[in-house]
Amino acid sequence: MTAGSRAERSGAPSIGPAVPAWTIGALGLVAGVVGSVVVIGASGWLVVAVVLAVAAAVLPRGPFAALLVGQLALAGIGGTDLPVLLLTTHLVLATSLLWAWTPRTARVQLRALLPSALRFVAVQVGSQAVAFVVVALLGGSGPVGGVWLAMAGTAALLALAIGLFVPTLLRAGDDAER
Repeated sequence: MTAGSRAERSGAPSIGPAVPAWTIGALGLVAGVVGSVVVIGASGWLVVAVVLAVAAAVLPRGPFAALLVGQLALAGIGGTDLPVLLLTTHLVLATSLLWAWTPRTARVQLRALLPSALRFVAVQVGSQAVAFVVVALLGGSGPVGGVWLAMAGTAALLALAIGLFVPTLLRAGDDAER
């Protein structure tokens, strides 16, 4: 007789490979700490960032992930670590939002995380490309200011909104005519 999992012993269906839900919070914690070390460097603000990262992992429904992202954005606005800043802030927010609504004792099926991972990669590809273009165009004139990145991000969001919502609104108008 083999030991097997509890699901196999009780006759419940197998859900496939799964991880404990706390690994989502742990991923956000690691991203927050490593990103803080790279973006902020060794200073007193690093201690604040690490405390915020731990608090975001322990209390994901609190404001700590957003505060950490704000601190990283302010620290990295004129820096040269823009790709790390984009990756870190996005990963901290994405894992915090996912971890906030996942039961602590749950097991999360890896197949269920695939759509979120694909969305994460798609957003990263787009944002890293916009950041690369902005840095390439304006990087020779000194540190890239947050104003230029904000303008490029606003233009990208506007294009995304037009590309996604206008066709949806047009389809809604067609449905109303029927």
